[in-house]
Amino acid sequence: MNKDYDHSKWYDTVYPLLSNYGLWLRGGEINTLPKEEYSLRPFRVLLTRLSTYKDVASSFTHSLLYQIAASIPDVFPDIAYLPPHNDAKIFEKDNIPWLLGTQTKFSAKAFDLVGFSNSIVQEILNIPKFLETSGIPLNRSERLEREDIPLVILGGANSLYTTSIWGNDSWVDGLFIGYGVSEIRKLLEICASGRKRGRIKKEILDELKCLPGFYSTDSPANARKMEKFPLEDPQILEKGIVPYKEEEIGKGYIPISEGCRASCSFCAENWLRKPYKELNASFLLEKAVRMKTEMGLEQIDLSSFNFNMHSEFYKILWDFSPFFNRVGLKSQRFDMLAADPAMVEYEHAAGKSIFSFGLEGISARLRKYLNKNLDDNILRRSLELVFKMKARELKIFILSTGLEDDADFSEFNRFLKMTREIMEMADAKTRVIFSITPIVKFPWTPLEFDKACLPDLHDKVISRICREVKGQRFEVREAMGTNEYAVSQILVRASDDRIKQALLNALKNTGFTYYNAVREPFFSLFMKALSKEGVEIKKLFECFSFEDSMSKPWASVDTGLERQSLWEIYGKNVNFAEVGTSLDKLKIQKPEFTVEQFKARALRIQNDEVKKRLYVTVGEKGRGVFRKYFGIALARAIMKAEPSFTPYFRSYASSYWSKDNSQLSWVIGDDVVVLGWDKKAVPMLEKKLADNGFLDLVNAELGEWGKLNAPRPEGKFKIKIYSPYKFEGLGYFKKRNLKYTLFKETEGRYCFKFTGASVKKNIISDLFLTIGVKKDSKIETADSIIEITPGDKFIPEEFVKEAFVCPGKYDWARIRVVSRVT
Repeated sequence: MNKDYDHSKWYDTVYPLLSNYGLWLRGGEINTLPKEEYSLRPFRVLLTRLSTYKDVASSFTHSLLYQIAASIPDVFPDIAYLPPHNDAKIFEKDNIPWLLGTQTKFSAKAFDLVGFSNSIVQEILNIPKFLETSGIPLNRSERLEREDIPLVILGGANSLYTTSIWGNDSWVDGLFIGYGVSEIRKLLEICASGRKRGRIKKEILDELKCLPGFYSTDSPANARKMEKFPLEDPQILEKGIVPYKEEEIGKGYIPISEGCRASCSFCAENWLRKPYKELNASFLLEKAVRMKTEMGLEQIDLSSFNFNMHSEFYKILWDFSPFFNRVGLKSQRFDMLAADPAMVEYEHAAGKSIFSFGLEGISARLRKYLNKNLDDNILRRSLELVFKMKARELKIFILSTGLEDDADFSEFNRFLKMTREIMEMADAKTRVIFSITPIVKFPWTPLEFDKACLPDLHDKVISRICREVKGQRFEVREAMGTNEYAVSQILVRASDDRIKQALLNALKNTGFTYYNAVREPFFSLFMKALSKEGVEIKKLFECFSFEDSMSKPWASVDTGLERQSLWEIYGKNVNFAEVGTSLDKLKIQKPEFTVEQFKARALRIQNDEVKKRLYVTVGEKGRGVFRKYFGIALARAIMKAEPSFTPYFRSYASSYWSKDNSQLSWVIGDDVVVLGWDKKAVPMLEKKLADNGFLDLVNAELGEWGKLNAPRPEGKFKIKIYSPYKFEGLGYFKKRNLKYTLFKETEGRYCFKFTGASVKKNIISDLFLTIGVKKDSKIETADSIIEITPGDKFIPEEFVKEAFVCPGKYDWARIRVVSRVT
């Protein structure tokens, strides 16, 4: 491999300057392959997210893709992310490519395939910058002529709606709109096999055309029909990446169903993923337990469009609760709750206090247009249930359609008043938040054919909705600005190659990168660029006939849906008639236990949790990460060494050196980590901790993260600090009123003798300084070692930040702090 592709040394130089001290780019997360595997696996793929680590680290999709790739012996996967805004400036200054593997620090040309994973259409605006900074041509024909650069394939939930970048000069070489594990695995195997047989990229692309769901961007009409995943498809893999993101450590996501039982006309993902299928509760439990072992989970979230649609919802809730400290429940439908009034009580008993619902249309008329199938009685019943439970927060999602009239707003005002009255009658202090989004009309949905409103009309509607909501003293948020809506709407129904050129012009002239919003001046310049290319902007928002739709580029993609059926549903919806009925008659298996039994069981599990102190030595990998991450790694290692512990692990609690779990920990060496276990496991755990064979198994799993030690008598902690910078502790001591006398013990070694009153502050008992010495006896500032006997109030990070003369604000992160017990 060309050494110019390796940017490891650069990372070591700049990591203190990067966001969160470069944690997003560090690599080495639990369940990722070691860098050494790169040389052992001949086909290398760089799975690239078009948003930042912070935004997508918790994504189930990218973890799934990584697991599939890693499970193929010949394939080495790495992951790249969009650099955060401030980090992008450092990348630019140092000429670092955005396509940079977090695990290897290798750039794109060290890989055979770059796989862009696209979750929202706005992200594709970042593709040119990813390619440009990585020395990869933007034009497809140029890329395919060069075998020294990787194939570029776009996939993900939004890949079907990227016609704006298709064509002979596409920004990508191919599209994959499938999502079954077997199809993804087959794609990678075809690529790996082709490379092994010496096939050029064009030949590999030709082979991929036989794969369902794969499309060549220059001729999508030649692709095979996309397959729906079979129910037995092992879509849930257990070895998910454990991200460094604070709130995601110890949390896993398990898909319980595929698709949606409803037929909302605006929901693109719902139509693409029909028919609805769900996974058996017993199968899900087996998977969830294995996920717990492999990822060190204390919490698991049920992932689905609407979790309360699952026919075995109650069984899942009952089966999962003994294994996890919390079972997370996200979005659900109003009608499903109204159909089963007891459901909210079970959810509340499971710890759910935040409820989210999609109202979508502000009136019954508009909900019919959206094919939402929700009537006023259902809404009232659901709200009564939520407020009766004294929910902490209620989020209601609304779509601005642009069709709202005075009658619709009058009805919405009555709904708001009803909501306020029900809440007050229940004496609930619930925080009620309305979130408004302008509706984007996607291909392959019934509303594909309909006129899309111009931004100024949505502005008026959203402003009026906001006034109505605030008038009832509720909170309101705009989930997407109307400029962003306009760009999104143009992109998803793009059928004119000039749009791609206008995008490039606007991106080039503004240097715009999409993070969380489409901002000026990109929007204005994009609109001007469209006009300059001869595109009439208003026409991009117009409706079109069924016949016209058949000539659109996306119509050549065979999704398995009948376009005629979509057209017929559209015809009903635009006349404010619905297809289908409310789901409140849907049969959900009734629970075989009462709410009281469930509450008693949950309380018993909670009361049976025991906090167990474990003596550990944290390795170098634990430096600069959340100490909870090490705790989860430890729990995982214990469960893998002895699977019988899996049912009994409950939670990470704390560590001696990281009392604030929201802060990164920079202390390595000896520590005391506290984990929560069911009391049944404690006698067995204590016995195992005295078994050197068991400790060896645990420590083999922990690897570079550190080691679990046998129980020992309580001792005193000592801290040793290795700094490349001059020690200057006067300010630190003065701020805390720590008084001392300084003694010189030997050449280059000094003792700080603190007064009795200072020692009583329980911060520092004693401190020794060793510094380098030159021949002229002048103090050498390049190296110093501090030895401290700390008190319980000593915070190592505060000390290293304040007590050294660092060249830069964040260079303190280079100072090493090592703890040992005496």
